[in-house]
Parts: sequence; structure tokens; C-alpha cells
Amino acid sequence: MEYKVETSLHDFPAWQGGKDTLDTLIERDDCQEVEDLIETVFFDQDATDEDINDFLWFERDAIAEHLGYSDWDAYECGEEEGEEVDEDGYEDVNGTPIKVGDTVVWNDEAGEEEDGSMIQFKVVEADGEGYFNLSYGDEDKFPSRWAYCDELEVLE
Repeated sequence: MEYKVETSLHDFPAWQGGKDTLDTLIERDDCQEVEDLIETVFFDQDATDEDINDFLWFERDAIAEHLGYSDWDAYECGEEEGEEVDEDGYEDVNGTPIKVGDTVVWNDEAGEEEDGSMIQFKVVEADGEGYFNLSYGDEDKFPSRWAYCDELEVLE
């Protein structure tokens, strides 16, 4: 026996990895765009439940690319294609990209004045591994210090 079911992707009874993909698409309200993609992919045939589930499960990168992302991981993280990321790809404690030339505070005892106030540093160098060379005032009097990005907060 053969029968057709016409339903939205939002209501599709996916399973295993296809369900994981569909749950993410539902959460991000992207079902309609992916439904359009599935209709395009299977335009010349009647797709079975298994075809649709396998597409959701094994074609995640194609789905992400259709939605404007480089791959599924970028889609899940919300990193849009072409989005500017700082040169080393590191962010401060608040998720702000850190770049050479930024003014930062170092969330560490080395970043505090004797009275407990925070010292403002300038990022002068990055090593590409998440460490940033920071300068404070007169280089002769206060030499640069290396700090890991998770301890830095970029100031506006």
C-alpha cells in the first residue's frame, strides 16, 4: 500500500540524528526555509520518511549553507558566513572580540592598583594562542605583561 502525507517540516516525525537537526531548526524558526530546500532536492520524486530523515541527519552542512552559514557547527553557534571575527579568533570574558590596540582590563590581581581599582592596559601584541601582550603606561617603568584572553575585558 502506498499513501502520501502532506505536512509541514515542523510536524515531521523525525528520529535519531534527523530529530536532533529538526529540533535545532524548530528552535531557530528555520523550518520553512529548509522545507523549501527539501522540496527542491526531491522535486522529481516522492520523498519517503526515511529520505527526509536521512537528509536532515546527514546533510546538515548543506542545510546550514542554505541558511547562510559555512557549516552546521557555525549554524549551531550562530556564526554567520562572512562575519568579522577578530584576527586571532579570541574573545574576552563578555564575548567581545579582542584585537591589538584595544584598551582592556585584566581580571587578575596583576591588573589591580594597590587601592583595588582596575588598571587599564593596551593590547600591543597577540600570539595567536589566546595570549595577549599588554602594556601599561611607560614601557620602561611598567614592562608589558602577557595575559590569557579569558582574563581580559575589552573597554568601550
